[in-house]
Amino acid sequence: MPQVHARRIRGALAYWSTHRKRILHAIGENVVEFIEDFTNFNVDDTTGDATSWTTTVVEAGGGGNTTHASTDASGGKLLITTDNADNDGLTLQLNGESFETTSDQDLYFGTKLAINDVDQTDLFIGLGVTDTTPLGGIANGIYFESVDGSASISTVTESGSSETQNDSAGTLVDATEIELEFYYDGTAGNVEFYIDGSLVNTHTTNIPSTEMRVTIHFLTGETTANTCTVDWVRAIQMGR
Repeated sequence: MPQVHARRIRGALAYWSTHRKRILHAIGENVVEFIEDFTNFNVDDTTGDATSWTTTVVEAGGGGNTTHASTDASGGKLLITTDNADNDGLTLQLNGESFETTSDQDLYFGTKLAINDVDQTDLFIGLGVTDTTPLGGIANGIYFESVDGSASISTVTESGSSETQNDSAGTLVDATEIELEFYYDGTAGNVEFYIDGSLVNTHTTNIPSTEMRVTIHFLTGETTANTCTVDWVRAIQMGR
């Protein structure tokens, strides 16, 4: 098991493991932090939607049976199950655009997830402005994406609808967990992308400068229901 270390970032005490940019938790007056392990995913009793997230169900086939809920697993996990028409799925966006990239702060985002059929699904996960259909059209964001027909993962920074995209940063594997992370360094003005703890890309262009929300967008790309299981999500901003 990786050891936990501590260091100062922008006046905050930040705990990290595996590599110095994987932030587990930070303490300080200048910290904005969201940590979700899905041990208790609260939903509205009437709608069934997550109470801390804005939920947009995409039903290309009109069935209305895409679901998201905590599932039995050690430490907690979120299970998203699409309906069975091509492009059925959902978008989850954390309530409030709380995270931003400026020169006087650093920002970490990370998640661990698994998809049952990786080349028959679409995935967008990271930070983005409010957008119920973020894949292929969001105006501002920093994120990972994978599209139907390929198991490759792309890293993307997008500002004012202009994007920097690096394809084939990594490869998803059916029913296999993968860790996706990025770190914005306000001093350097760049975003480093990590997959399973290894640096895969560094972006220096089209980095957005507006407030963003934690965003999960998942669709099936066939007439079969597919699943995305999310173990954890973290977004930690240090310095303001």
